[in-house]
Amino acid sequence: MERQKVIRDLSAEIETLTRLHIQHGLHHTKGFAIQKRNIEKLIRDHEVNLKKELDPFVLCLYRRYFE
Repeated sequence: MERQKVIRDLSAEIETLTRLHIQHGLHHTKGFAIQKRNIEKLIRDHEVNLKKELDPFVLCLYRRYFE
């Protein structure tokens, strides 16, 4: 059950990052950079396999900002 919560939290964080950029235009702010670092830390700390565990839509959003 814990793993599902991690994936849900990660997905929500990625979607929040997208909203900061698209809806609010805040992609050049310090908060945006912090959000990206938090996402990277969450992935690293929980050893998330992005291709296998993320929803395809969220994976696409992730790739937009991290690859």
